[in-house]
Amino acid sequence: MNGLTIGRADARDAEEIYALYHSLVDAPYGTWNEEYPSRAQVEEDLAHSQVFVMRDSEGRIVSAIVHEESDEFTDLAPWYPDVTHWAQFGRLGVAKDMQGRGLARQMLAYAMEQVKAQGCEAVRFLVGAHNTPAQRSYAKLGFEICAEAEAWDNRWLCYEKRL
Repeated sequence: MNGLTIGRADARDAEEIYALYHSLVDAPYGTWNEEYPSRAQVEEDLAHSQVFVMRDSEGRIVSAIVHEESDEFTDLAPWYPDVTHWAQFGRLGVAKDMQGRGLARQMLAYAMEQVKAQGCEAVRFLVGAHNTPAQRSYAKLGFEICAEAEAWDNRWLCYEKRL
């Protein structure tokens, strides 16, 4: 991966993950703002969820994704009815200087491998309805749009993929 490595984050990474997310606030296709994701959210993710990070050859975190230990998406869409064990992903971010290189797809592929090894049958992900670059990435990975939903002051596409 051209000197890039992916692994699990830990509490020592909180400030750098928060800085990455904060650098993406108000990005053209994004849904993040000054309040979200917060430093407290990053710390909660690290304490209660699996957070994966991609580092460059110098150790800088250039991407992060969270496997959320939550079921807050459950009522947003008619998800696959036969799936009983799924993973919910969120807060996927890629450093501005590294965008357009397929890193988001690499992060999702890695995270999907990890949760599949844990017995998950499918993954769920919300994408801002106006985020066309992300939509192209998820289509290339075979995600299906299950529904559109209004939540958290945004319109979302509800993506799901069988593993």
